[in-house]
Amino acid sequence: MSNDLIDAAAMIVEMAQSMGASEVTAFTSHGTYTDVKQRDGSIEKWQDSQSRSASAALFVDERFSVHSTNDLRPQALKAFIHRAIEATRHLEPDPNRRLPDASIMGEAKTSGLELVDPSEPKIDHRTWVDEMQQATTAAIPKNLRSVEGFVWSGSSASAMVTSNGFASTTATTEYGQGAEVSMEDIGGKLPEAYDYALARHHNDLPSIASIAESVAQRGAGQLGSGPVTSRRGAMLVENRVASRIIGTLVGPMSGASIFEQRSCMADKLGTQIAASGFNLIDMPHMVRGLGSATHDGDGIPTTQRHLVENGVLNQWLINIYYGRKLERPPTSGGTSNLVVPPGKRSTDEILADHDWTIKVDGFLGGNSNAATGKYSFGIRGTLYEKGVAISAVSEMNITGSIFDLMGGFIEAANDPWMYGATQSPSLLFDAVQFSGQ
Repeated sequence: MSNDLIDAAAMIVEMAQSMGASEVTAFTSHGTYTDVKQRDGSIEKWQDSQSRSASAALFVDERFSVHSTNDLRPQALKAFIHRAIEATRHLEPDPNRRLPDASIMGEAKTSGLELVDPSEPKIDHRTWVDEMQQATTAAIPKNLRSVEGFVWSGSSASAMVTSNGFASTTATTEYGQGAEVSMEDIGGKLPEAYDYALARHHNDLPSIASIAESVAQRGAGQLGSGPVTSRRGAMLVENRVASRIIGTLVGPMSGASIFEQRSCMADKLGTQIAASGFNLIDMPHMVRGLGSATHDGDGIPTTQRHLVENGVLNQWLINIYYGRKLERPPTSGGTSNLVVPPGKRSTDEILADHDWTIKVDGFLGGNSNAATGKYSFGIRGTLYEKGVAISAVSEMNITGSIFDLMGGFIEAANDPWMYGATQSPSLLFDAVQFSGQ
């Protein structure tokens, strides 16, 4: 399959150059995916899909555009490229869209990322989803209204070829499982809870029983939930949902946001944006990592980057294009596996140290503004006093500035979340504004 994809991408490059494109980047991909959901013993969704696609990034008369197609037959591609080139000629010139110098392109040398499960297990999705749903149902003896189990698996392969000689292929597999429950509560409330995990290798998934037990605990923990008195205090964000906070911090670091003057990080490079104990590392060469890659979207070799070190912003996320526009060296325009180093203490130890803490295990809606750093998120979780769970919390918001929030970072727990591209432990913040009753 990789050779076929490389050949198709090379054919796109050759066609485009013969029709007048001065520079070309071609991407081709193929993927298979199965997604199954079962609710209360009945299959609710079964989706099997295969996809095959190609895209061409064209530089014609100093004008740039990107076009995609699902028809990879040679004659169809020829007509597709012809239309794409003619359309590109109507655009305004943008000379900064040129390819990088070939001398800086390539793949990082690693000992092997193991992004494909070599056993490629033949999975009985019907049995798998039934076990997931039934285990969750059995874990919740009362107040249960409905249970949905869900499982999925997929594989993909892609190729990238450029007109200046770069060529690479990537292949991955992915497996996931989880469950969601709806509970019956007083006053007609129907609180919900869920948990899930995904991994590159099937055997890296946690057990079905552990996920079912987690969902059961979360569901029971939502019974009787409601708002508590508005106040300012400590917040422990659970590892599984800490990516919401990390994403709010990282989003304004993009080169596009910086150049377009809609980023609160535009004047923060080299300055303190978080408490000195906070560190954030981009780790593209993590074995079996969900975000791991040997090169970025520009074909530049990936490297580990300390984005925030001891609270100081070290780098923006700048690709080749915005590097030219900002007249700065590129640092890569995206992220791979974002890692917050774990601390030494458990969440129980951390909670026991504080008179009053809300442990947040879910974010419900809300928004953040990259230009100002202001955010407002709905939350749910549990109120603790001296480590003792006092009441379930819902119908509350947290509001403020990402800089104030990160400035109030106290410590990371020792429980890194391993089932996503953001691998963070639970994070403790002080002086967070909670709005409720």
